[in-house]
Amino acid sequence: MTDMAIFHMSFSNISAGKMRSAVASAAYRSGEKLFDEKEGRSYFYARSVMPESFILVPKNAPEWANDRAKLWNEVEKKDRRSNSRYAKEFNVALPIELSNEEQKELLTKYVQENFVDQGMVADIAIHRDHPDNPHAHVMLTNRPFNPDGSWGQKSKTEYILDSHGNKTKTAAGNVKNRKIWLVDWDKRGKINQWRHNWAISVNMVLEAKKLPDRISEKSYLEQGINEVPTKHIGINSKRHERANFNQQVKENKKLNAQYNNVKEKLGRKRHLDMLSKHFSFNEKKLVKELSHELKTFVNLETIDDKRRMLFNWKNSLLIKHAVGEDITKQLLMVSQEENSLEKADQLLNTVTDRTVKKLYPEIDFEATTMAERRELIKETNSEETVFKGAELAERLAAIREDLLTQQILLFTKRPYVSWKFLLNSEENEKNVLEQVLETQGNTLEDLRHAKRGILEEYTPKQQQLIARKIKEIRTITQIKQVVKTQYQAILQRAFPQGELDRLSITKQEQAYTAVMYYSPGVKPFNQQDLKRWQTEPPVMFNSTEHQQGLACLSGKIAVDQLKNKHLQLVLRHDGTRQLFLGECQTDKTIEKSQIAQAQQKMNEQREKADQYRGQQLNNYQPTNYKPLKPEQFLAATFSNAIMRVLYVRNEEIEKRKQQKGLKETEWEMTKKQRQHQIKNRHEGGGLHM
Repeated sequence: MTDMAIFHMSFSNISAGKMRSAVASAAYRSGEKLFDEKEGRSYFYARSVMPESFILVPKNAPEWANDRAKLWNEVEKKDRRSNSRYAKEFNVALPIELSNEEQKELLTKYVQENFVDQGMVADIAIHRDHPDNPHAHVMLTNRPFNPDGSWGQKSKTEYILDSHGNKTKTAAGNVKNRKIWLVDWDKRGKINQWRHNWAISVNMVLEAKKLPDRISEKSYLEQGINEVPTKHIGINSKRHERANFNQQVKENKKLNAQYNNVKEKLGRKRHLDMLSKHFSFNEKKLVKELSHELKTFVNLETIDDKRRMLFNWKNSLLIKHAVGEDITKQLLMVSQEENSLEKADQLLNTVTDRTVKKLYPEIDFEATTMAERRELIKETNSEETVFKGAELAERLAAIREDLLTQQILLFTKRPYVSWKFLLNSEENEKNVLEQVLETQGNTLEDLRHAKRGILEEYTPKQQQLIARKIKEIRTITQIKQVVKTQYQAILQRAFPQGELDRLSITKQEQAYTAVMYYSPGVKPFNQQDLKRWQTEPPVMFNSTEHQQGLACLSGKIAVDQLKNKHLQLVLRHDGTRQLFLGECQTDKTIEKSQIAQAQQKMNEQREKADQYRGQQLNNYQPTNYKPLKPEQFLAATFSNAIMRVLYVRNEEIEKRKQQKGLKETEWEMTKKQRQHQIKNRHEGGGLHM
C-alpha cells in the first residue's frame, strides 16, 4: 500500500553557531565531492542512488553562483562571524502521484517563483532512495546580490531622529538606532506563506491531472476539522506500526463521512444565503451542473480562484506544446472549462444584479460596475449585514479603490505600480526573449504562430527562461487590460460625454487619480467647475483631518485608525497622497515642519518599498511622485487639449446651439429688410383699386 499525497515541509538554518559547514551540507545533499577552502579538505558522502541536483540563480547573480563548490565557499568567506547563518534549508515531500519529470517541474517552478525571483540562489537536490519517499532538499542563500553581481546587505542601521532631524540618545548616552531589514526572508510569517504557496502549487497540479487528493499546510485543528491526522509512514522502523494506526484513522473517517458531507452542504447554504434566495429553480440546477464541470462549487469567491488557475494552466500547456508535447486533449479540457467559467460568470452577474436591486434599491446601476456590485455582495455575505446611508457610500468607495489591485492579483503577485512601468517591463521581457530565440534563428512572431516543437532545439535552461518570459508577457497583457478597463469604467462615469479612447493611458491615469481624490462617489464632473478648480482647487479635508493625515504619514498613527474612510483611501495611494500634502500646504494651521516630517517618512518608506519591488519584479523602475500643489496637478491633468476630449460632445452641442442662435439672429436681423422689400415691390408694380 502506498501513501497518497501528503504535506511535509520543514525549514531550518545552516549556521556557524551550530558548527555546521555550508560546503559539507551541500556535498551531503547533492552527493557531489566538494572542496572546503576554509578547512582545506574535501567532503564526499557516497549514496546508493545518486540525487538529481541543480542550481537556480536570480538575474543579478554572478556566473560563479552556478558552481556549487564556489557558491558555498564564497558564502562562508562573506559571513565570517561565529554565529553567521550561511543558508536557509527546507526539506519537502514530493507527490508520489506525479512522475519524476512532473515532480521536478513542480518543484522547479515553485522554487523559482517563491525564492529565486526574490533574489536567492537555490541549490536543489532531489532524493529518490526509496520509491515511497521522494523528497527534495533545497539550500537557499540568505544574502541578496547587488545589480553588479557583488554580495548585497541583509540589513542596515538607521538612526532614530527627533522632530528636528537630530540624532537621539539613550539615558546612558548611546545613540539610538534600529535595525532595518533589506530583505523579508527572515520575517515572522514568511515560512507560513512559503508553506501555503507549496500547498497551492501541488493542488493546482493534482487538479490539472484530475486527481482527487489535495494537501494543506494547516493542521486539522487550524482547518476546523475534528479528526485525528494520519502519520507519514516513511521508511523507518515504525513503518508497520504507523500503517496500522493510519488504518484505524481511515475507518473512523469513513464512519464520519456522512456527517461531514451534511455539514459541508449546510455551510455552503449559509455562505450563499444572500444570493440563493434570488436563484430560480433552473438557475440552481445550472449551478449544480457548472460546479460539476468546473470541479469547484460555483460562487463569487471560488470563481476568481478558478480563473487564475486556468490562466496558469494554459501558460504551462503552451510551453509544453512549444517543446514538442501533444497537448490537444489538455487544451480541449481548458477550453471546455473556460466556456463553463463564462457561463458561471454570466449566471452570477444576473443573480448579483437581482440581489443588489432587492437589498440596495437606492443604488444607481449606471454609477457602478458589475465588478463593484459583486464585491458589495461578497462583503454583505461576509459581514451578514445590509449597509445603509453613509456606510454604503463608504463601502462602495473602498471597493472601487481596492478593485484594481484585487483583479491584478488574480493573475500575478506583482503589485501595481504605474502604466509606464507596465510598458517598460513588457518591452524588457520581450527583448530578453528575443535574444534567447535568436540563438536558434527564431523570432517572437514564430512563437505567436504556436508552432509545435519550436523550442526542442534549445537547452533545458533556455527553455526554462523562455517559459518564464512568455508567462511574464502574458501576465502583463492581462494586467494592462484590467488597468484599461478600470480606468475607463471610472472615467466614463466622471466624464460621460468624453471620448476617452483619444486619451493616452498615462493621461487617463492622471485623470483617474484626480477623480479618486476629488470625487470618491464618482459623480459627473462639471466643465465649468474644473476650469475654476485650476485656480481655486476645492479643499477636501478640514484642518483636523489634515493633522490626522500628517500624523499617519509620519508613522504616529495607523491609517485604519482614521475615521474618514475617504482619507484612508487617499493616504494609501502615492498619487493622491501627494495631492493631500499639497492641500495641507494651503492650510494656515499646519506648520511646514509637519509636512517636511511626513515627506521624510514617506521617502524612507518608498525607498524600502522600491528595494522590495526591485527584488520581486524584473526590470523594476521606481515611480518618482513629486509633491504637487493641487492647482498645478489639476492644470496639468485637465489642460485645454484634454478638456476638449473629455467634453467633446458637450462642445459639439454648444457649437450647434451657437450656430442655431446665429441663424436665428440673422433671420431676425433680415426680417425687417425682407418686409421692406416686399412692401416696395407691392407699391411699385402692384394693381390697386
